[in-house]
Amino acid sequence: MTEPREPDDHHFKPPMTARRETPRAGTWGRLLNRATPSMTPRARARHFNAKGSVQRVRPVRSAAGGMRRVMVKVRVVPMTGASKRALTFHLRYVERDGAGAEGERGEIFDAQSDAADTKSFVERTDGDRHHFRLIMNPEDGRDLPDLKAFTRDFMNRLEEDLGTPLDWVAGAHYDTGRPHLHIVLRGKRDDGQDLVIPRDYVSHGMRQRSQELATEILGPRQDRGVSERDVTADRFTPMDRTLVAQVREGSLILGGLPEDQRSDALRRLVHLEARGWAQRVKPGLWSVPSHLRDTLHKVGEREGREAAATRAVWGGRWGGEIERLQPLEIGAGETVVGAYAGVRPIGFYGNGPQALVMETMDGRLGHVRLPSLDSALILDRVPERAIVSVTGKARPERASDRTIAEIAQERGGTYSTHDHHLARPDDSPAFIERHVRRLEAMSREGACRALGDGRFAISADYVAKASLADQARHGAVDLEVKVLDVRPLEQQPQAWGITWLDDVMSDRAKAPTSPALAAEVRELGRQRAETLKGWGIGSGEPSGLGKDETRKLLGMDLNGQMKRLGQDGKLVQIAQEGKAFSGTYVDRGHINGQTYAVIGGKGVVTLAPWRPALEACRDQAMIGVLQGGLVDFQFGPQRGRGLGLEL
Repeated sequence: MTEPREPDDHHFKPPMTARRETPRAGTWGRLLNRATPSMTPRARARHFNAKGSVQRVRPVRSAAGGMRRVMVKVRVVPMTGASKRALTFHLRYVERDGAGAEGERGEIFDAQSDAADTKSFVERTDGDRHHFRLIMNPEDGRDLPDLKAFTRDFMNRLEEDLGTPLDWVAGAHYDTGRPHLHIVLRGKRDDGQDLVIPRDYVSHGMRQRSQELATEILGPRQDRGVSERDVTADRFTPMDRTLVAQVREGSLILGGLPEDQRSDALRRLVHLEARGWAQRVKPGLWSVPSHLRDTLHKVGEREGREAAATRAVWGGRWGGEIERLQPLEIGAGETVVGAYAGVRPIGFYGNGPQALVMETMDGRLGHVRLPSLDSALILDRVPERAIVSVTGKARPERASDRTIAEIAQERGGTYSTHDHHLARPDDSPAFIERHVRRLEAMSREGACRALGDGRFAISADYVAKASLADQARHGAVDLEVKVLDVRPLEQQPQAWGITWLDDVMSDRAKAPTSPALAAEVRELGRQRAETLKGWGIGSGEPSGLGKDETRKLLGMDLNGQMKRLGQDGKLVQIAQEGKAFSGTYVDRGHINGQTYAVIGGKGVVTLAPWRPALEACRDQAMIGVLQGGLVDFQFGPQRGRGLGLEL
C-alpha cells in the first residue's frame, strides 16, 4: 500500500443514482434564485436540502437520449491548520510532470490566465471555512477541442446558477488515456460569505450543466447500444437506472420507454426475472421491487469484493490458489487471526471499501470487507505473512447522538446551535457544526425532523433510530484490524524482539488448527527456541517464556524500533492517563500486538495510541494528553484550537 492520493478518475463510470429526479435543462438558475440574497449560507442550504423544497421533474433529455456523458465528482475539504499545506501538495499533483497533452508538465489555469498563480490562490484561501475539489471527466474528452475553454464556460454557468463570481484554478490531465479536469474552487462568495452549494445541485446540477455544454460543442451523443455484458451483469448498470426511473408504484410499463431502448430493456428485464429480481405480470408490464437498486448494488459489491481479493493475492505467495478464496463473515465479539495476504480496493475508487485477504489459523484463505481506506491504513507497508487479527464489534452508538439527545431533552425536544451553545458553552463552534451536519444527515434518514431555521425535532428514541440508520448503511458489525506481529512468519525465529511465535509457545495466543500451518509453526517454534537459547533466553525447548524473559525481549523490540526510526538513545515512555506529552509525530510502530504513534521529543519518545488520522500529520509538532483512554492531539502553531482528533 502507498499513501492515499487524489484519484485519477480517467475511466468513465456513470454515477449511480436511482429516482433522484433532476430539473429539466435550463431550470437550475431559476431554482437557485429562489433563495433570497438575504439568506445566510446555512439558511440557504436548509432551503435547498429540505424535503420538497425544490420540485423534482423528469428531465426532457438524458445521457441515454442524446446528451454527452460527463462525470463530475465533488469533494468538500474543510480548512484546518494543515489544509494550506495539503492544498499546495494537491495543486502540485495537478501540475505534475507528464500530465500535459504532449507529455510536458501540467499547467494550472484560471478564468483569465493560462498560467495561474497557485501561491496567490492558496494564500487567498487563508481564513476560508472550506474549499471544493472537483474532478470533471467527459466521456468524449479526447474530442473536445479546448479543455481550458470548456472549463471556463462550465464555471461561467456555475456562476450564473449560484449568483456570484467564483474564485477557482484548474488543470487538465492527458496522461491517463481519458483527458479529464481537476478544479479547485474557493468556498467564498463575492460578498465574503461562505459559499454553500445546494446538495441537489452538487449531485445533479453540475453534471447536467457540463453535459449540456459538451453536447453543444460535440453535438448529440450517438447511440452506442448496450453491450451483452451490461444486459447480463449482476450489478447496477446504466440500463437499470433507466428502468428504475420508469417504475411507478412497483410497476414498469415497457411502452413508456423510448422505442430505441425497449429491446435492450426487455433483454435486461428477462435476465432480472431469471435471477428472481423482477417479475413479468403480462406482456409489456413488469413488477419491479423498490429495493432492486440496493439488491444489485449488494450483489455487485460482492462480485467486486471477490475481484479485489483476487487482485490482492495475484503475483504473491497465494497467487496460484485463487480457487481457495472465500468470504469471511465475522460476527460481533468474534476474532479471526491469520497470515496477511494482501488488501485491495473494492471498485474503482482507492479510498472506498477494501477487501482484506488472510490465511486463517484454520486453513481458510478468506477475505473480509473493510469500510474504507482508513480502516486498512494500519496495513500500510506490512509484508505478506505478517500476523494480523480482525475483530468484530457491535457498532456503537455515536457520542454525538447522545449529546444531541441530552441537549434536546433539556430544551423540550428540540435542538439548534443556540440550544447547544447554551447547554454546553465550552464547546467550540466547529464542534457544534459537526452535530448540525450529523442531524442534517439523520433527518434524511428519518431519525429526526428538520423544523427549519437550523432547528430539529428530536424524539426520545432518537439515539436508537440514528444507530439503526448507521447499521443499515455500514452494517451491524464494525471490524477492527490489528497487527499482532509485523514480521513474516518465516522471519520470526531470528527476530530481535518479542514475536507471535513467542506468544504461541507461552499460550498467550492460540496455535493454528490447520494441519499444514500447525506443522510449520511447530518447526518454526523449535527454531525460535534454539535462537533464544543462543541469546541466553530459555532452555532451547519450544515452551513458555517467563515474565523476565518476555520483558527482555520486549526491551529488545523497543530498541530495534527506535533505532529504525532514528530515535535510539532516548527514554521511551507510554502515554499515561492525565499526563500531557509533546513532540513530533515520527511514524507508527507495531510492538507486542499494539500499534503506537511514535512521538519524538528532545530526550523522550512517547508511545501513544495510533489512529489513521495521524498519517496526515506526519513530521508535525504536537501536544497530547490521554484522558479516559482517548488521546486528544493538538498540532502546530494552532495548538490552542486543536483539530478535535479524539484518538
